Amino acid sequence: MSKTKPAAIMALTMVSLVAFGGSGMAQTPAPANPAQEEAFLDVLPKFEVPDDVQPIPGAVNKEFRNCRAFWPKGYDQAQSGPEARALRDIYSLVRAGNVISTRDCTCIGKVASWDDVETIAARLRGHFGIQELGWQQTNAISVEAKRLMAVAAIMCGGSF
Repeated sequence: MSKTKPAAIMALTMVSLVAFGGSGMAQTPAPANPAQEEAFLDVLPKFEVPDDVQPIPGAVNKEFRNCRAFWPKGYDQAQSGPEARALRDIYSLVRAGNVISTRDCTCIGKVASWDDVETIAARLRGHFGIQELGWQQTNAISVEAKRLMAVAAIMCGGSF
């Protein structure tokens, strides 16, 4: 078998899983009505993103992973446990928003308050009427966090 055949088989398998398995996979339910959607969005902080994102002149970019000494105490909760993914989603949103709001690309700008994460998580638990958040409740937050991290990366001139 040539080297390209296993790669082609893997690619076809992945395409098949996406194309045919997607409808059976767990999906985040859409809110039943616009008022419910608005109530969900009111739980989240608002970040003003410039229309024309430009690098910050003279920005000193530090990657978050290199800021371990600055990580908040509660961040260890986001590494494992039943709410780990949900807490990381929320924290990603908060820290990306922090960089955009403060225009600070150093560790101080990229490390956000864990209290903000806990506040948002508590509001989401109340909104959904649940004890523990899962990825289903924070999937939209994850998508928005990725969008904001891309903006922050442009502003900071390097990896987030």
